[in-house]
Amino acid sequence: MRSWKKRSISAALALTCVAAPMAQPMTAYAASTAEKILYGAAAMLFISSYYSKMDDESQLQLLDQCQQETGVYDSAEADNRVQTVYQNLKDTGHVLRDYKVYVSPSEDINAFASLGGVLCVNKGTLDQMDDDELAYVMAHEIAHGEKRHSVSGLKKRVGLVTALNIYLGDASYGEYLLGNIAANYVSNAVFTKDQEKQADDWGFQYLVEAGYNPGGGAASMEVLRAKYGESSPSGIKAVLAPGNHPKTSDRIHKNLKWMNAYSGKHVEVKDDWIVVNGEKAFSPAQDNAYSQKERLYLTAGKLVKLYHAGHVPDAVLEGDRICCGNTVIYELSSEEDGRAYTEALNQGIRKDRGERVVSDFDIDQRVKKVTRD
Repeated sequence: MRSWKKRSISAALALTCVAAPMAQPMTAYAASTAEKILYGAAAMLFISSYYSKMDDESQLQLLDQCQQETGVYDSAEADNRVQTVYQNLKDTGHVLRDYKVYVSPSEDINAFASLGGVLCVNKGTLDQMDDDELAYVMAHEIAHGEKRHSVSGLKKRVGLVTALNIYLGDASYGEYLLGNIAANYVSNAVFTKDQEKQADDWGFQYLVEAGYNPGGGAASMEVLRAKYGESSPSGIKAVLAPGNHPKTSDRIHKNLKWMNAYSGKHVEVKDDWIVVNGEKAFSPAQDNAYSQKERLYLTAGKLVKLYHAGHVPDAVLEGDRICCGNTVIYELSSEEDGRAYTEALNQGIRKDRGERVVSDFDIDQRVKKVTRD
C-alpha cells in the first residue's frame, strides 16, 4: 500500500507540472521525507517547464531585454555580416530553431546566446575575426540554443530550496521571481564546462556543414587566446570573471583533432607546421591581417576541406599564390619561397590524394544520433 501511494503521489505531482506548469501547485503541509523528495522532483520539473515555455514563447521580449542591456550597434554592414553568416548556418537544415541575431557596440571579442534563441555578437568580434572565424563563434552559440543549455543552466541557478518555495508558494510571486532570475542572466552565461565542450563540438559540425573553412574554429580560439589568455570570456560580463570555458589551448587542440579527422587523417598541424600524409609542407608566416597561428590553422583548414572531398590535385604556384585546383591554399609574402613550399606540399599530396570522407562526418548519421538523444 505504501509503495502504491508513493507512486501515485509521484505521478500526480508530475502530471500537475506537465499539464499546468503555470498553475498554482498544491498547498504545503507537514510532509514526510519521501514526500519531500517527490515535491523536490516535481518542483524542479515545474521550474524546467517554466523556463522551457519562456525559451519557446518569449523571444521578442528577451530580445528587447538583451538589446536594452547591451545596446545595439547601428551599422547596416555589421548587421548584414552576422545575418549572412547566420543564414548560411541555418540553410544547412541542421539548425532547427529560429534565432534573433544582432550586434552590440562592445569592443570586447565576445558573443553570447540567451534564453529564447537570442544571439548577440560584439562589434569587437567582427573587427578581429574574418567570416570563417566568426562563423565558428556563432555556430558555438547556436549550439547552446539547439541543446537548450540556457534552460538547464537557469534551472540550476534556481536551486532546490528556492524551487520548492516557489512551487509550494504563491504562484504570481513565483513567476515574478523566476522572471527576475532569468533577467539577471539574460546576457551572462549559465553554462557548465561540459556544455561548453558540447557547444564546441557541435559548433565545428555546423561550421563545416555550412561550407566554411574547418580551420575557422582553431583560428577563432587563437584570436581569443592572444587577447585574453587561457580563460576566454563567456557572456557579456565574464570578460571580468572568466572560468566556465575550458582552457583556450585545449579548445584549439580539440579543433585541430576534429580537423585531422575531417580530412580523413591526411592533414594535421604539428609544431607550427602543416603536415600532409606525414610530410612537412610549410609553416605560414604572419601577415598584416592574421597572426602566424591564425594563418597556420586557416591554411591547414583549406587543405582539410580538399581532403574531405577527396582526390586532391597537385599544388601549383601561380604568381604569389599556391593553388590546388580552384582553391587558393596560400598567398605568399615577399620573403617566402613559393617554389619550395609548393614542392614540399606536393610531396605529401602525391603520397595519397585521399578519398571522400564519409565515415566520421556523415550528416545523416549525426542527425539520427541527435534524434535519439
